[in-house]
Amino acid sequence: MPVIVDNLTYTYGKGTLSRQVLKGVSFQANDGEVLIITGPSGSGKTTMLTIIGALRPFAQGRVEIHGVDLKGLDTRGLLDIRKRIGFVFQKHNLLKSLTVYENVEASLHGLPESSEETNRPRAHAMLRAVGLEGRGHGYPDAMSGGEQQRVAVARALVRLPDLIIADEPTASLDAASGRLVMAAMRDLATKLGCVVMIATHDERVFDIADRRLHMNDGRLEQVG
Repeated sequence: MPVIVDNLTYTYGKGTLSRQVLKGVSFQANDGEVLIITGPSGSGKTTMLTIIGALRPFAQGRVEIHGVDLKGLDTRGLLDIRKRIGFVFQKHNLLKSLTVYENVEASLHGLPESSEETNRPRAHAMLRAVGLEGRGHGYPDAMSGGEQQRVAVARALVRLPDLIIADEPTASLDAASGRLVMAAMRDLATKLGCVVMIATHDERVFDIADRRLHMNDGRLEQVG
């Protein structure tokens, strides 16, 4: 089922200090589709993605994720939705005290299918997909910033989520690593039918998307 955003409006602050950052945003993302979202800083990209990812409450408009309307969900309902979403942010937020394998496997804890027998093979396969095969027993501190970001991508994808939300996932990566990461997301979208939404300024990876949406001053338009 698709992701539906209908007339989403969001305002920071109250009264004379209020600022409307989303102005009636509407679009639909279909199963297996990769969307790239562009736009200048402050245009509303991150705000929109955090709302779609059930990380930020909203009052105006509708956001539906695979048949579930996010508005009005209680804490338990929001947590259940987040379990079906893979997040990749600019800051990797890896746990330094855990090995690379353990960082990736941590994303599987709490899922119904999680088990000691299957978690390690899944983590290994996803690290291989992002070009880090053989690095699982090391620690994040021994890696470059770009390598740590690829671990964070593996951590998000290993859940095999229904929806992937990524905010500037290739910002710290060289061209080859960026292509690996984007190819892994594209492959997951194709094989699992999940929706992938990527906010990025990186023109090197635009070609991997099915569509590109552009945000400007809180409004969304389709580019291609």
